[in-house]
Amino acid sequence: MGFAPRALVGITFVALVLAGAGCRRPPPKKDKPLPQAPPSASAEPLATPSAAPDADEAPAGSAAPAGSAGPAGSAALAGGGATTKRKPKTGARFLIDGPEQPIAVGGAATVFSKGIVWRLSGNAAQVTLFGPDGPAPGPSEPERARKWPRGKVAVAEDASGVMHTYWVEGSGLVRSALDAEGKLGAPEIVANDAVPGTSPSALRTSGRDAVAYMAAPNARNAERHGRLWVEGGGVLDLSPEGSGATSISLVPVGEGQAIAMWLDARSAMTPVHARRFEIREKTTALAADDVVFVGGPPEGYPELVGVRAGNSAAALLPLATEKGFALHDILVDWNGKAKIKTLEYPNGLDTAPVAAASACGETFAVYTRPETKEPGSPQVLEIATLGGSGAIEAQEVAAYPGQVLELHAAAADANTIWVAYTAGTKSFAMRLGCGAKATAPAAPKGK
Repeated sequence: MGFAPRALVGITFVALVLAGAGCRRPPPKKDKPLPQAPPSASAEPLATPSAAPDADEAPAGSAAPAGSAGPAGSAALAGGGATTKRKPKTGARFLIDGPEQPIAVGGAATVFSKGIVWRLSGNAAQVTLFGPDGPAPGPSEPERARKWPRGKVAVAEDASGVMHTYWVEGSGLVRSALDAEGKLGAPEIVANDAVPGTSPSALRTSGRDAVAYMAAPNARNAERHGRLWVEGGGVLDLSPEGSGATSISLVPVGEGQAIAMWLDARSAMTPVHARRFEIREKTTALAADDVVFVGGPPEGYPELVGVRAGNSAAALLPLATEKGFALHDILVDWNGKAKIKTLEYPNGLDTAPVAAASACGETFAVYTRPETKEPGSPQVLEIATLGGSGAIEAQEVAAYPGQVLELHAAAADANTIWVAYTAGTKSFAMRLGCGAKATAPAAPKGK
């Protein structure tokens, strides 16, 4: 059966003074000087990795979800959803639970292992935790649906329970501790050259955080470009001189090993870059930059979403093609070799949200697409799995939400993925779990 919203747990606020609210690609601008971050670090080349990634390593964020308690005042959310209640599907490769009721007024949100970080207007954030019957209700102020910051919060966590959030405040990359009760600690600036209004990507491996972010143009690179902050290791350049970045994602592929992938959307083409790196005891080793895919001219502002797929990194990118429009799976292994597969959409989408996470021994992709090829067709929210060859193996439609504006997913444990999405003016949550294993078809009987 579907889950019902429970009471609010661990609400906390922190100042997130984000410039460029409501714009996915705000132009660089001069900001008020911020306190100096640690100096840039040097890196050694990663020509030959010390070891191949462990394909059997469990994804980060395996802590069990916490319970919930306390009043929340969720009456403002009732009855506003475009999605209908869904009975959990059993006997399939996965189980779908929800949505039943909206849990927040629509807007940007980030899912992590214990709950959801909601971005608010007024330069603030709110954290709600998962309970046994689903996530606690989030913000209910109507203003949130009219205007909210587009830059999301990134969460770095590991199985030990250590969690930090990262976001961009003005031109500062800001870090804050996050505890199991959903409370955010005092913010600190770790880098001061970020592009206002953008979204960083974070992970935690070998006891340290690594955060990729988009940096403002400087004397070395006239483009906005990708940089990497490593806890205790300073800031390193990801983008080579003369190349840019418009969307960036980090994917862990082994202990201390990760692949940074970023999109450099231009008016005439859409190249995707990948760069392997290894966090070692005293340094960070970087491989050479690889251009693993070049697409055609982008429509709107495409965003790249990275996820671990076995011992490889998969970059999911919705993009126009010669035939129409498709979701691309750009699978990059630890040797830098890429495989590209596509899933054709019936029609194009100007905003085509995608999310992904790993659980149940599989990698799941959640995305919106037009239901039919006719212009103005309603959107469906669909779930697929990513095969070892990079193929996107479509499974089934999970909801009929109308237009989806925001979408994010993360694993709560080895068997559970939570998805948060905004449809219209309301936000919903959906739980994905492990279904029964598919049985092999019976052999045909002979005469």
